[in-house]
Amino acid sequence: MSPITAPRQMNTARNYEELCLKAVEKILTLVHKAIQTQGRCTIVLSGGSTPAGVYSLMASPDYIDQFDWKNIHFFLGDERWVPMDNPRSNCKMITDSLFSKLGPRSYHFHPIKTNTHDVAASASLYEKELIHFFALKPNGFPRFDLVLLGLGQDGHTASLIPGHSAINESKHLAVGVEAEGYAEKRVTLTLPVLNQAHAVFFLVSGLDKAQVLQKIMAGRNSFPAGKVNPQHGEVTWFLDQQAASLLGLNDEK
Repeated sequence: MSPITAPRQMNTARNYEELCLKAVEKILTLVHKAIQTQGRCTIVLSGGSTPAGVYSLMASPDYIDQFDWKNIHFFLGDERWVPMDNPRSNCKMITDSLFSKLGPRSYHFHPIKTNTHDVAASASLYEKELIHFFALKPNGFPRFDLVLLGLGQDGHTASLIPGHSAINESKHLAVGVEAEGYAEKRVTLTLPVLNQAHAVFFLVSGLDKAQVLQKIMAGRNSFPAGKVNPQHGEVTWFLDQQAASLLGLNDEK
């Protein structure tokens, strides 16, 4: 595989709190621009502990009224196939950290529904919702304004897991995933969807991510996260000092 070719920016922070602040500022700028130019903004949200702090900051007193919530449509990059109120659910985490704090403000959230008879049905249902929302033609893919992603220690992102056939999916927008070592079945957006995005923000914190991040930055695109290469967009990596410790980077804007 060739190295990452999409424009890539590195945005390092001294600590996790600063990472969240930098990410929210960039998200806010992107949201304003998208709404000004097209009347709405579409954002794919990620699960995981690192994004949770970003969502909480978005809904904090300093930022909550700066976002035009009614014109933002939120989607999920992946979901564990568990009830939506399960503590392991990305939907629950995002609701707790973000949506539950918006009060009477209207917003649009398009979760991955897991109250189906199997994980494939959940993936199919989500795919149909995306086709309808974006008015896609046959074989078309949506173009999200922003996709937020995390990074696993094994190099996975969303629920695109190393060695799983989902990495090679080229037709479907969403697929079910079941993999050894992962407790729950999952639904994930596919690489062609991620690679149509206008912008991708990776949110990565912690020393346990440093080694895999170093390999990805060196062009080791065998990792699913290294395959995120938007065709007409750019990738920004938001890293705290620990995650970036093996990259030889200085703090930068």
